[in-house]
Amino acid sequence: MTYEENQTMTKIFSIVAATDFSPGSSAAVERAVQLAVAHGASLRLLHAFDVSAWHSLKGVFDPQRLTLSPPPDVRMQQHLTDLAASLMTQTGLEVEARFTVGDADSAINAYVTAHDISLVVIGSRAEPAMPGLGSTASKVVRSPACPILIVRSTVSRPYDKVLSAVDMRDGSIRAASGAIMLFPAAHHHLLYAVDPALERALWMGDVAREQTQVLHDSMHAKAVRQLEQLAQELTKDAVHQVTAEVVDDVPARAIALRAAALPADCVAVGHHGQGAVAEHLLGSMAQHVLHHTLRDVLVVP
Repeated sequence: MTYEENQTMTKIFSIVAATDFSPGSSAAVERAVQLAVAHGASLRLLHAFDVSAWHSLKGVFDPQRLTLSPPPDVRMQQHLTDLAASLMTQTGLEVEARFTVGDADSAINAYVTAHDISLVVIGSRAEPAMPGLGSTASKVVRSPACPILIVRSTVSRPYDKVLSAVDMRDGSIRAASGAIMLFPAAHHHLLYAVDPALERALWMGDVAREQTQVLHDSMHAKAVRQLEQLAQELTKDAVHQVTAEVVDDVPARAIALRAAALPADCVAVGHHGQGAVAEHLLGSMAQHVLHHTLRDVLVVP
């Protein structure tokens, strides 16, 4: 499949920012605003009110005290409406407030499925400084209906460097092209990691070491040719020359090390499946990046 056939985003026209008003989601909203301004896209703020959490609070605090003020769902809805109005005034964007009741991950997936959305932006956790992913981000990214940007950084300046993990499968090419489309002014770097596990498997399977080395060298050379060609094609849509690099290393480790060395602001990875088995099809490398990198992560289905 060619690069042109793998493009999933030809125009960014509608962005959803999921928010629960925590520091992590506030960082996601800031990033979504920045991208909406850059692409002239509409922005939809989505908040899902967790009724079960409210009932838990009633069991801990004095119910009479809690009922002295407006119900929490009313307050949250007003907060969301006020935030949308404020952002619209500040930026001139078309900003809508979307309030729903239920689990956040289910609300996000349902809304994206029902509407034509270009991108969902969500915080990694309520507290951005904490490692890993929160439950909502983990669930949303399992079966994404559109590209998902997981935001960890509280610095909202435009991305300067973006690292795309590429293994020349369709999903990884879509991720690299999606990153170019979203962040065209950034410096983009493609990384292909040739896993030495294959070489070890061949050697342990009674393939002579000399033959193993020949096969490895052939794979490495082919990877270099393919990645350089992809970088040339991607450069057509980017402000800066797209660079490419092939390394011999375990992909997950190679991505983490290269992201830190650049240093990259965002890492783009492909999602290799959808539906009930999507969590497994996400792949160990992508899961490692999502749970262990300190960078923002773009996941492209």
